[in-house]
Amino acid sequence: MTLYIIRHAEKEYGGFYNPDLCHQDEPINQRGQEQACKLWSYLCDKQISAIYISAYQRTRQTIEYVAAQLGISPIIDERLNEIDNGVLDNLSEEEVQQKFPDFWKVYRERSADYRFLGGETGEEACSRIASFLEEKRLTHGNANIVLVSHEGLIRQMMCHLMQIPVYKRGNFYVDFCGITEITYQPEYQAWKLIRFNQTIQIMPMTQPNLSKAIEEVKREHHITV
Repeated sequence: MTLYIIRHAEKEYGGFYNPDLCHQDEPINQRGQEQACKLWSYLCDKQISAIYISAYQRTRQTIEYVAAQLGISPIIDERLNEIDNGVLDNLSEEEVQQKFPDFWKVYRERSADYRFLGGETGEEACSRIASFLEEKRLTHGNANIVLVSHEGLIRQMMCHLMQIPVYKRGNFYVDFCGITEITYQPEYQAWKLIRFNQTIQIMPMTQPNLSKAIEEVKREHHITV
């Protein structure tokens, strides 16, 4: 079994508050759409049987083109949501430092796990991604699946796989549309890291041509994503 873990594509910034998520829910931008389409060149021969996304629209938009090509409808799993940073959502580092100096000190020290104010701890986020990995391992057998998530949660997943403390997640960096590949080794009952944060070079595509390409593929496969 192989999992292809992808960070969402480059996103817009600004006011995109989603009351259902209680967080900003930014869409991907023009460059993000180009990055998203390029994923097909990497995944086209991987025999993908399922795609999982978080509840945030940018994960759905990131894999939309690939899903249409494969004729697969992505499944939302909230365990793939970004780490819940509570009241810090949409605040700059300068604003956090000024408004919450005690939290900022713990955050910067990276010497122990901590709870985001009004949010969750690293261990809690780690627990849900670990639960997801185990469930899908049992459900999908030897199949290959794609999951699209967020940098914070992917970094937390790396801590889980590498068996290092959750508060060391800041030592990992994941690019937009960075691809991490892991495969399960039944003989060792463990996941093996094949590659981390692989990126694909993109060629610019204009917005009209990009939208047309996606719509044509969706019509061809009679799929709505």
